[in-house]
Amino acid sequence: MTIRTLRDTLAETGERLIPVDTDHFAIRFLVPILTIATTVLVHIVGVLLLDRVMGDDTSPLCIMLPIDVLVLIGAGTGIERVLKRLLPSKRSARLSEDALVLTDARRKPADVRRVALDRAINVNTWHFVIRRRSRVPKGWYCMAMHLLQDETEMIFYTFMSPKDAEALAGYDRFVRLRPRQETESNTDLRQVATQRRLLRLEDQRWLNGAEIAPDDFRAVLARVETLRLDIP
Repeated sequence: MTIRTLRDTLAETGERLIPVDTDHFAIRFLVPILTIATTVLVHIVGVLLLDRVMGDDTSPLCIMLPIDVLVLIGAGTGIERVLKRLLPSKRSARLSEDALVLTDARRKPADVRRVALDRAINVNTWHFVIRRRSRVPKGWYCMAMHLLQDETEMIFYTFMSPKDAEALAGYDRFVRLRPRQETESNTDLRQVATQRRLLRLEDQRWLNGAEIAPDDFRAVLARVETLRLDIP
């Protein structure tokens, strides 16, 4: 069953399937390697074919170089889509009216965490600016949310442009995470305590946080907002 089919099925039952970590390590590792390999292979074959067709007065590189650029872009997009279908993440989440469930099938037995949405939840939200360009554009925000209920906790996060992030419901409750050096030099004890708490949660996000798509993050946040909880 594909993710799209499963989404349609869950929609009928009032649940929302939330893919987690779609850009997991295997995808990030294989996509550039296979893209470069495909481009090089097409380049070599293209040069050999054009060399036979064209005369000695014209270099096949004049034609192949623009083609290489198109192949590089097209192959990267196509390979990423195929790999995401063939190598899906082993983590997923489901959002319904009653609960938010995060499943980690990497462990045996699977680690299933459930937060009931009809009970009190302790929520922490924060964000920080991406300083270095990687797969996420420089200047975008990492938006993170920590949910705690009894002994169950989970962290969801996503990446958004500043415009989209600032349009989120409850954006004013997302605390900006400061650099550790700046926190240590701050004389406001309340702010220091808040930043230290969020820095510990940020360490957890880095290790075990669940990356989800912006639309899914909005859906989770909207559901949390309807509970009218006191979000720090």
